[in-house]
Amino acid sequence: MSRDHEQSFARWINLLVPGGGLIAIGEVWTGVVVALFFAVSANAAIAARLLLPDEFSPWLAGLCIGVAAGTYIGAQFRLAHTVRERRRAAEQEQRRAALTAVCDRLERGDGDGALEALEPLRSAGGQDLLVAFRLAQVLTLKRDVSPALEAWQQVRILDRHHVYRRQIANGECVLSGAASASEERVARDPNGA
Repeated sequence: MSRDHEQSFARWINLLVPGGGLIAIGEVWTGVVVALFFAVSANAAIAARLLLPDEFSPWLAGLCIGVAAGTYIGAQFRLAHTVRERRRAAEQEQRRAALTAVCDRLERGDGDGALEALEPLRSAGGQDLLVAFRLAQVLTLKRDVSPALEAWQQVRILDRHHVYRRQIANGECVLSGAASASEERVARDPNGA
């Protein structure tokens, strides 16, 4: 079962049995505690309101109903929070693995492999300084001058604390040298032969 299907299934279970969704996604102890607390408070509310209304005072019946309702709502919020945290952790792990692969390929001088490893994170390059920096490094390694200069410009925009100031200057220097060499080659041999 995929993660999305598992989470959807857990939400439906949690709506029917508060705490059951937490159990379904692996939060067993939390789910059991929530389920037991809801079961006790819901049974007390049913007894106080429907089965034995003369034996319970109105405020105690109201308290039991309030606790059962609060437990139900709290179980839904707890499940949503847990799902969000797991999704965030999975995204961070994917980011970490991709950046590790990019670094390994950059060290080996494999620009194409590094660009391929960076592809899942490329959309985040506009907001993520480290992804933008790695993209600029990869494009510089590949000597893809125009996109690399744009990538270094994006790093400059995102780098508010000037952490990569020296790397930006070095990258732009390498690219200007590559552009000059390319222009000289074209000037010497305009036919490209």
